[in-house]
Amino acid sequence: MNPKFIRCSALTISSDFLNLIKERQAANDSLQKVKEQLGSDKANEFALGDDGVLRFRGLICVFGDAEVRRLILKEGQKSRLSLYPGMTKMYQDLKKTFWWQGMKKDVAQFLSACLTCQKAKVEHQRPGGTLQPLDISM
Repeated sequence: MNPKFIRCSALTISSDFLNLIKERQAANDSLQKVKEQLGSDKANEFALGDDGVLRFRGLICVFGDAEVRRLILKEGQKSRLSLYPGMTKMYQDLKKTFWWQGMKKDVAQFLSACLTCQKAKVEHQRPGGTLQPLDISM
C-alpha cells in the first residue's frame, strides 16, 4: 500500500498524516464548536476543506494537540530542503501550511531543546583580538 502525498509549500504531507489531523480535530471539543459555527460571523475565517480537515485562512488548523504539533515540528526540522534550518526558516516554512496559536513560540522552544541545532549554530561573536604577552618579573 503506497500512501498518497499532498504537496504543501516546502513540506510534503501524507494522506495518513492528514487523516491523523482530521481524527484529532474530531476529538477536540473547541474545534467541534468552531465546526458548528462555520458560515457564521464567529467562525468566518475557518473553513472545512474538501478532505474534511478544518482550516484557518486556508492553513491546516492544529489546535490544542501537543502530540501532532511535536510531529509537525520534527518533520519540519528534517525537511529535505533544509536540514536543521534554524528558528526563522522553520517557522516561515511551517506557517505556509499549518496554523495554531503560539506557533512561533513553540518552534523556538522546540529548537532550543535540540542538541544538534545548538551545536550547528554559528557563534556571532567578535574574536578576542591579538594575544598580548604577560610581563614576567624576575
